[in-house]
Amino acid sequence: MRVVLAALVALVCCGVWPASAQVTLTFDKRPSIEVRDVFSMDFRLKSQMDFRDFPVEPATDAKDVFDLHRARVGIDGHFMQKWFDYQVEWELSDPAGPWRDAYLDARVLPFLELRGGQFKIPFGLDQLTSSMDLDFNYRSLAGTYLAPGRDLGVMAHGHLLNVLHYQAGVFRKGGDNVRASERSDPQTNRTYAGRLVVTPWNGSSHRALRSLGVGVAFTDGALPAGPNGLRGKTVPGDAFFQRLYVNGRRQRIGAEVQWRTGSFGAQGEFMRARDQRFGQGIDNEDLADVFANGWYVSTTWLVTGERKTDSVAPEHPFLHGSFGAIELAGRVERLASANDGSSSASTDSPRSAVIAPRADDVWTAGVNWYLNDYVKLQANLIREQRLVNGAVIPGQAHLWSRTLRIQFGF
Repeated sequence: MRVVLAALVALVCCGVWPASAQVTLTFDKRPSIEVRDVFSMDFRLKSQMDFRDFPVEPATDAKDVFDLHRARVGIDGHFMQKWFDYQVEWELSDPAGPWRDAYLDARVLPFLELRGGQFKIPFGLDQLTSSMDLDFNYRSLAGTYLAPGRDLGVMAHGHLLNVLHYQAGVFRKGGDNVRASERSDPQTNRTYAGRLVVTPWNGSSHRALRSLGVGVAFTDGALPAGPNGLRGKTVPGDAFFQRLYVNGRRQRIGAEVQWRTGSFGAQGEFMRARDQRFGQGIDNEDLADVFANGWYVSTTWLVTGERKTDSVAPEHPFLHGSFGAIELAGRVERLASANDGSSSASTDSPRSAVIAPRADDVWTAGVNWYLNDYVKLQANLIREQRLVNGAVIPGQAHLWSRTLRIQFGF
């Protein structure tokens, strides 16, 4: 990471501008410095504070009512007549691993850009959405635990014919989402990833179809032998999947759809991850592959009439002629893991030949209040139902959580 940051600083500093160039300082939603088309730097601040009411469950740790979910600072901009873009983010609440995005983008051709550094592996619409633009307090369980997250790598990306967005890259490891919180070693070695998103009616006269996009994605990486199976957790953050012994390759496939028209928005995803288990049996025999599946469908409606976009801007901000923008949101999702779905599966050992299917079904209802361009309040009511072998776990059929998020950022 230090090498990446040093390279970014060196490249930015190499964008030398003429002594007569005019330096402009502005604050249009955020502090910015610009030297004509030679260099720009925008300063970013992201803060999310959560108040949580999770159900009390036996054999689990008590959860704090207050959680400083995110406290992040960063810079981004361009230099050398906008041939290069850069971004650096630092998480203040995570002293053990503070670096988030730290990358450089180079425009090579009109349809080709190259990115190098640390950034999100291109997999999962929900995971790739900025935390400040989420429709719910928490990402879907699939987006959180099946998508790989960030890692060091290089990626080619761009647009073709104004309807196709592509991303393809190779990464040092398998992403930070697949690491357990108490471990620093990665659970996947070199990983390859690709994503294609098609918006067939982009620019069409059919306004309702312009934003309709569908996409597919994949990852493929080597798994070191050991207890490195995919983790899965509940909404409160307790372990739900057993840590399995794996060896071979980890492969993911994903499909996504997103549609926005006027004040309405809808999106959904399906993800499937497969871990191989060569030589991981009690007698070093090969075991059947283990799978983790996840999906969600969500909808939103801005009842105050604003157009649904990534970053909603209220037409009439709070205390400036109105009360801001109000949005209703709903989501249904499932996270499940098994290797064959057998109802007689064993759960005694992480080296078992057959693993009992587990699933967590979640329903979320939410209200988002966009006070202005900087402040958003989100209230979510969440219901979970957990199953093993297709049967509801006793006492876990109706688990309710309530969360309130106060978000500030520019």
